[in-house]
Amino acid sequence: MIFKKHIPPAPLSQYIEHIIYAKGSQPLPYLMELPDGRLNLVIELENTVNTLYAEAGLMGKHTMKKAWLSGANAKAITYQNNTNSVIISIRFAIGGFFALTRIPMSEIIHPGLEIELLLGNSFNRCYQQLLDEENIDRKFQVLLDYFGGYISDNTFESSVVKFIDKNIDQPIDWLVDKSGYSQKHLISMLKKQTGFSPKYLQRLHRFQRVINAVQQSEGRLNWTSIVYDLDYFDQAHFIKEFVHFTGITPAEYFRMNNASGHNRILTDIKVF
Repeated sequence: MIFKKHIPPAPLSQYIEHIIYAKGSQPLPYLMELPDGRLNLVIELENTVNTLYAEAGLMGKHTMKKAWLSGANAKAITYQNNTNSVIISIRFAIGGFFALTRIPMSEIIHPGLEIELLLGNSFNRCYQQLLDEENIDRKFQVLLDYFGGYISDNTFESSVVKFIDKNIDQPIDWLVDKSGYSQKHLISMLKKQTGFSPKYLQRLHRFQRVINAVQQSEGRLNWTSIVYDLDYFDQAHFIKEFVHFTGITPAEYFRMNNASGHNRILTDIKVF
């Protein structure tokens, strides 16, 4: 497997967290992408069809070619592993895709939406440049040049979305008061720019802290400590939340995580 990660320089780093190039993969049947409020643009550089399932139990099938959006989904999605893929994955900062393109998240109606439907011929030209370029670093530069061209000002750094993301652990009332907006207007703004309300973003953040604990547990995990350290009401509440986001129980996820050592290869995709 060939794997390379690139962190964009400023000012694009305010909008894009990283870009990953991956060629080939481990022979696993499925990969689960867990929600965290961030949006991914996945670009397939081989002439191959990719399949994802937007619902638990391998339901809600979507097939995609070329390039598509995922990640800004409320729950986990599952990819059918394609070992012939050559993928570039762009992870946008929370609200970053909207800040660049001004496309409301309401227009991204389902996981797997093909990006050319939103960005049109300009992205088609970018895609052709990616195909023509053999060097991985220069492929990264093609994407940096393309999305850098969308930057029109430097206001995103001080935006309310950035403020909420940096202070997501604070109470909702505090976030509303410090934002300077009414609760109704703040919710409307965040849904437009991220797809989620402040409360749901908090739930996603707490869920990701659980996942990080599992990833770092090295096979040993105290579920009771997680329940209370992360302020779940009780174990039943914790399990209900986990199943809501993944479609499986914490114990099932823990077993699958420990069954394979390959889940740390891609930072935004977990092995299923």
